[in-house]
Amino acid sequence: MKKSLFSIIVFLIPFWAIAQYDQKVSINFASGIFKTFGEKVGEYGPMQMPNYKMGFSANGGVQFKINGQWSLSVDIGIMISERWSYKEGQNNNYYYWTINDTTTGDLIAEGENYLDIFNYSIGIKPKYYLLQDNKWKPFLYAGVNINSSRAFYEDTQWIKLDELNLLPADDTGPYNDNLEKNLGIGFNPGFGLEYFPNDKIGFYLSSGYYFIMLNKDNFKGPSRVENYNAFVLQAGVRFYFIKSKDL
Repeated sequence: MKKSLFSIIVFLIPFWAIAQYDQKVSINFASGIFKTFGEKVGEYGPMQMPNYKMGFSANGGVQFKINGQWSLSVDIGIMISERWSYKEGQNNNYYYWTINDTTTGDLIAEGENYLDIFNYSIGIKPKYYLLQDNKWKPFLYAGVNINSSRAFYEDTQWIKLDELNLLPADDTGPYNDNLEKNLGIGFNPGFGLEYFPNDKIGFYLSSGYYFIMLNKDNFKGPSRVENYNAFVLQAGVRFYFIKSKDL
C-alpha cells in the first residue's frame, strides 16, 4: 500500500505543476482539537488508543485549485495528546498508585503513571466544493497520508519504588506493554465550510474522521492489537499568493 501511495504522489506531481500555471495556489494553516475513540476495554484490560484525553492538532500545507469545484492540498500535520486516562468505576484511575508501609499501613507515596502520544503526518487531500462564486463555500475532503506515531510511557511508581529501595533484586526495569512506535497509512475524510471576505484570504472550519492502520507486529501482545481512530475539529486560514497572470 505504501508503494501505491508513492506512485500516486509521483503521478500527481506534474499535474500539480500544471495547476499552478492554470489556476491559483494558496497556503493553509489550521489548528484545533482531536479525540481518539473506540473500544475502551479489551480482553485483559483497557486499550491504549481510545483512552487518550482530548489533544491538540495542527497542520499546514499548499492547496492547488484545479477548477471551480476541485482542489488538491499537500499537508504536513501533528496531533499530540499528553494525557492517558482510564477509570475503573467512578473514582478509580487505572494509572493512579499508592505505596504504603507494610507494617503500619501509612501512606508513603502516591502518584500517577504517564502515557502520551505524538503523531506526525504528511499526505494529500482532494477537496470538492459544493457551491461556487460565493463567499461561503461548503466542501468535502478525503485525505490519504503517511503517519509516524510515537508514544512515551513513564512508570512513576517503579521510579519511586526504586528510590525507596523497595524493588526485588531481579527487577531491572519497569514493564511497558503499550505500543511505542508505528509507521502506517492513514485516511482522513470529512467536511468543512470556508468564508472568503475577499480574494486574498479566507477562513474555514473543518471536522472529520482520522484513521491510522497500526502494524500488529509493533504490539507486544495479540490482545493489545488495535487501530487508531479519532475525531478532529479545526479552524484555519487560507492565503492566496499566486495567480495565473502573475506567472
